[in-house]
Amino acid sequence: MNRGTGAVSNYRMNIIRYLAPAAVLALAACATVSTEIVELKPGQKYPPTQFVEVLLQKPTQAHVEIALIESRGGSEAAMLNDAREKARALGADALVKLETEHLYHQPMAVYDPWYDPFYWGYYPHPAFAPFPHPWGPYRVVGGGYSYVLKTLAVKYTPEGAGATAR
Repeated sequence: MNRGTGAVSNYRMNIIRYLAPAAVLALAACATVSTEIVELKPGQKYPPTQFVEVLLQKPTQAHVEIALIESRGGSEAAMLNDAREKARALGADALVKLETEHLYHQPMAVYDPWYDPFYWGYYPHPAFAPFPHPWGPYRVVGGGYSYVLKTLAVKYTPEGAGATAR
């Protein structure tokens, strides 16, 4: 019976057991979309709809404005799909794209005391302190772009039912 391969197999399984959830969390963090909804008439409820069309301007037929939906994320398509799902749950027939903002976040310098030479003055074993790093005690956290999508959920109504037509 060879026990050496079992220990290696257990070691590999432990690595996979810890790295797989970490990879899933890292990928999920990159694709997150947060959506906020402001219902214009909270007392008025509609049953969920099956399909929600996306419009670039307000519809010409009679409609009622249900809610303002604001999504934040890294991709305009992902935000639009998330806003569509929220509008579907509200009972909207269409989603009107009002505005898209592109926000730039600058890179930021962050102080890291671990690499500061003055930090190691309090180290109990100064002879074994890590070597000084040429880049100093500051790190740069990368910036990037984020997007804000503002949409309006509307419900089509029959003519003359107190709706807005434009």
